[in-house]
Amino acid sequence: MTPDDLKVKILGIVGTPIKDGNCQYYLEQALQVVESGGQATTEMIHLQDYRIEYCIGCEACLRRVHKVQKEVGFDVIPVPVKDYNCSIKDDMEIIHKKMLEADGILLAAPVYIATIPGQVKTFIDRCRTFVHDFRLRSKVAAPLTVAFYRNAGEDTALQMMALSLLALGLTQVSFGASAVSTKEGMGIPIRETRFAVKEDPVGMTLMNMAATQVAQTALQMKAGKLALEEAGVSVKTGGWAPPQ
Repeated sequence: MTPDDLKVKILGIVGTPIKDGNCQYYLEQALQVVESGGQATTEMIHLQDYRIEYCIGCEACLRRVHKVQKEVGFDVIPVPVKDYNCSIKDDMEIIHKKMLEADGILLAAPVYIATIPGQVKTFIDRCRTFVHDFRLRSKVAAPLTVAFYRNAGEDTALQMMALSLLALGLTQVSFGASAVSTKEGMGIPIRETRFAVKEDPVGMTLMNMAATQVAQTALQMKAGKLALEEAGVSVKTGGWAPPQ
């Protein structure tokens, strides 16, 4: 194992109708924290830049996963599904590839009516294949959110993202972080700065902690996996099998 082996990639995904706003800034700062550790590279994607259609519930992803499981066995995890596994041909193919290549994911979204914006939920729905094929296992994640008011739905937005990340098979290593984009979270704009979240010291501190935890845990998990491989240790991962 060499130092070059111990490099991780953290993917930042931001979902908001606003480009170059506070939520994007919050994620960008988190990725800077990740890179400051020296062992990680980062990439950020904004869902506004991609064409993402609604999930249509066709079950094609699930049927393909089951087909592969019948060929290789139901105890093989992750399921060796090749390439993009969705019937809808749009930009989710690009995003799925980036998620699979990453070692960790930071998902950022603003608070909209005590939860997340619709485009973030659409993105999550379109990741359904990962619920069944387990290809995101061994990757870590944490959510980030920005609200206009203090105590206006930050916890529920974080919980929605956290539950979704867990459902996709990711290992959540932090409850996440939230910040407010107005003066003391009172809904009063801070006109002196474009990015008011940086005036929220608690929110910025929580973001630093969440980003650091994602980077450190991703590195530790990768190091552990490489160490097991070098030692010739194979960890059995049992899967569900249908009744005979």
